[in-house]
Amino acid sequence: MPNTNFISNLLEIKDLIVDNIEFFNSDIHLYFHLERRDVSCPFCGSVTNKVHDYRPSIIKDAPIQGKPLLLHYRKRRYHCNNCRHHFNEPFSLLPKHCRITTRLAFLAVYQLSEVQNVSSVARQLGISASSVFRRIKNISFPKPSILPSVLSIDEFKGNAGGEKFQAILTDPTHHKVLDILPSRTQAQISAYLSSFPNKKQVKYFIMDMNKVYRDIGLSYFPNATIVIDKFHVVRYITWALENVRKRVQKDMHPSKRKYFKRSRRILLSHYSSLSDENRLALEVMLQQSYDLAQAYYLKELFYDFMDSESSNTAKPKLHKFIIAAQVSGLKEFSATLTMLGNWSKYILNAFDCPYSNGFTEGINNKIKVIKRNGYGFRNFENFRNRILLSTT
Repeated sequence: MPNTNFISNLLEIKDLIVDNIEFFNSDIHLYFHLERRDVSCPFCGSVTNKVHDYRPSIIKDAPIQGKPLLLHYRKRRYHCNNCRHHFNEPFSLLPKHCRITTRLAFLAVYQLSEVQNVSSVARQLGISASSVFRRIKNISFPKPSILPSVLSIDEFKGNAGGEKFQAILTDPTHHKVLDILPSRTQAQISAYLSSFPNKKQVKYFIMDMNKVYRDIGLSYFPNATIVIDKFHVVRYITWALENVRKRVQKDMHPSKRKYFKRSRRILLSHYSSLSDENRLALEVMLQQSYDLAQAYYLKELFYDFMDSESSNTAKPKLHKFIIAAQVSGLKEFSATLTMLGNWSKYILNAFDCPYSNGFTEGINNKIKVIKRNGYGFRNFENFRNRILLSTT
């Protein structure tokens, strides 16, 4: 009896009576039944102790010592003298119509929070992948009731639910994912945001250069400062410099062309961070092309602008860069000039805002891993649940 009590406590099964335990190389089998007791009829509420019959049931439970545990449950069925119904005795670990315990289901969900695919979790726990998918569908992540004071939005390529891109909303202040939306369209995002009661309390709306997001920010957050994340701005400059390098090196000897390609990081790095050796290499590279020297000068001007401490110091530096880029006549910088013409107001706001899209971009990288491990998701709700499960 004392041993039975220890096993009952270990398995968290009240009134457990162990009949036998068998150990095998691949799994463990535990045979048991529950102590007979008075129970209430679920149909009429009458108390009965009369047994109608016993039925064997095999239940999968959480592994012990790294081995799957199979519970051979001699299930008792009671008879109600009042309403004449038959019913199973109550068993807390086993939901109705299930063959795996509640804790095994929770364990499967917990392991999915660590970025693993469903098949891998199913193999580890000795259950089917369809059982794991059913548990994913049972997870409920409700829509948040209010918006944070700092709201970040971005999109990622999810290819779920018939849409190529999905949208993500995050709280950069508390490093929290708010929700995943099935589409990045203006109609979808507007419908989602319209019901929040505290839209006027949003102070910062952080985004990339997307007209849909800008229009939503202006429409729904009248008191918010719209901020363009700096990361998306710097990419335009590095792309422009890279395009000049690629154009210039096309006319070079193959050996020199390979050198320029291998040395691209020297061109993209801050001049102040280069070693003396790399500075000499940079001077040699810039002497090969006037256009490349101009592009490098523009890159350094822009990096100086990005290092500004506030919008007041950034604004004249941005103006200086725009004038220099226009005078250079480099066609590779035309896209940068167009971008600055359209978005400079919101880019300058970033210098007075202590938040960025860094957390959101990190979550997007994690989403890529989830998608890759799962070999893609066609069902959006499953995809949303997996993302929120792994990021909350």
